[in-house]
Amino acid sequence: MPVHEEISLISTLFNVSLLISKIVFLYISSLLGVDSFITTGDVPISKSSSNQPDNNHLKTRLVNAKDINEIVETHGYKIREHVVTTRDGYLLVIHKLEKIQNNSYSHHHRHISSTANLSKIVYFHHGLMTNSELFVLGTNKYKTLPYLLVDLGYEVWLGNNRGNKYSRKHLKLSASDPKFWDFSLDEYSYYDIPDSLTYIKNYYHHINNNTSNNNNNNNNNNHTGSPTVLSSSTSTLTNSDLQIIYIGFSQGCSQFFASLSLYPQLNSHIKMFIGLSPAIIPQNLNHPIFKLLVNQAANDNSFLFSLFGRRAIMPSVSFWYTIFGPSLYEKVVDKSLQLLFGWTGANISQSQKEIGYPHTFSNSSVKSLLHWFQIIKAGRFQMFEETCCYGITKLSCLSHKSKQKGNRVAPFPIADHLDVPMVLFYGDNDILVDINKTKNLIVDNNHKMQDKLELVLCPGYEHMDTLWGENVYQDVFKPVLERLEKSEFSFGYNINGSNNRDSELLIEDNDRHQLNSKNLQLHENALDLDDVSLDMNNANEMKFRS
Repeated sequence: MPVHEEISLISTLFNVSLLISKIVFLYISSLLGVDSFITTGDVPISKSSSNQPDNNHLKTRLVNAKDINEIVETHGYKIREHVVTTRDGYLLVIHKLEKIQNNSYSHHHRHISSTANLSKIVYFHHGLMTNSELFVLGTNKYKTLPYLLVDLGYEVWLGNNRGNKYSRKHLKLSASDPKFWDFSLDEYSYYDIPDSLTYIKNYYHHINNNTSNNNNNNNNNNHTGSPTVLSSSTSTLTNSDLQIIYIGFSQGCSQFFASLSLYPQLNSHIKMFIGLSPAIIPQNLNHPIFKLLVNQAANDNSFLFSLFGRRAIMPSVSFWYTIFGPSLYEKVVDKSLQLLFGWTGANISQSQKEIGYPHTFSNSSVKSLLHWFQIIKAGRFQMFEETCCYGITKLSCLSHKSKQKGNRVAPFPIADHLDVPMVLFYGDNDILVDINKTKNLIVDNNHKMQDKLELVLCPGYEHMDTLWGENVYQDVFKPVLERLEKSEFSFGYNINGSNNRDSELLIEDNDRHQLNSKNLQLHENALDLDDVSLDMNNANEMKFRS
């Protein structure tokens, strides 16, 4: 792909001009005494939280956290980092979430869901221009689905796309090389998702083989009959037995669909798909000017590259957060989301914004953003159109009819290959989700999916509300937990780690339903009181704002 030398200069001039204007704006605002830009310490303190020093301390720790390790440690968890080498040489860091074993919650409630956790492996994947931190930014455990799942005995993994905060390495390319950023949804789906899932399966397969050998050696010397506690290293599973629950948010859903369309064999490795705000065929942007930008960029690839270059989009988010300060940065994000998508953020508490916004955005390629513009313009879920107005073909842009007669990029053949139980949660105030087109795409020419697809409407929800909404536990997370716990995708492993079907721990459907419901209720009752206090504080904020 040709690289224009002047693009870096244009991008530099644009960023410098924007920086100067913002500095002048902040200086004038400070002279005028505009108190909306004044913050207290590292985190702005709202009226409703002024009497909650512990909550303010928690928010300060979360806001100032440098990475996902510091974020999860705030709630008593830890991260194990794993590096996935994709087939085209990118190094992706994926995160395995675990409880800190000396945590009091872990010690007193270890009995919850203490069996068959290796049949409950969950993989989370984030959306466009974000990273794995997105899923662990809830104000408390109730509003953080990965924490809830870990506490219920699930093996929880958080993935990352190439190019973001945690995956800026390649075996041969530097992140300063435009070739490093030459990727879109095609590469996310062809490499990142399948290779990450394969790594996880091989991880447990490797542990299983080592554990089987150790168990055989121990059985020859130890006949005490003591039960082996099930964990990620003690249950016997073959690689073919192991299946993964995939939970995607926004683009994380579209990557899943595209991957299954390109690799139909992945269907047999997925137990269930949970889609949160599934952005498959988005509607156009909210503001007329941005609609015009989308259409122009989709017609001429060089237009967006001329504006932002051919490398990373939004490479300086942390810099702008430092320049703006927490209060102004929050207002800028709110206003930007309103202009772009028409979102008001009314369902998200002030505390959640203060915690979430500083960690939300991460690097992605300009090409990946352009890919979405092409999908929006075409109105179908398609692969990237490489030949859109490059070189001599730019002449075709002068004639709409001649462009229509040009190359037609292939769609992702979703309907031909899907065979996975799935539940999609969506809001009716989310322009990035066209649920009717999504449903038709899934079940069209694929009647077997009609009985496997469940659509769950969350009235009044916008895009981010399925992660951060004030009532997200009742509306989204609790239904997710109930569906996972009640589903029939797992079979019982006995406490010895034996995979002999004759000696499996079998539970009748009715008993299993009661057991899972009881475990879920125990889990709800065991949540920390501090979390409930903060949640009540957030509710007071919502009432004050309304």
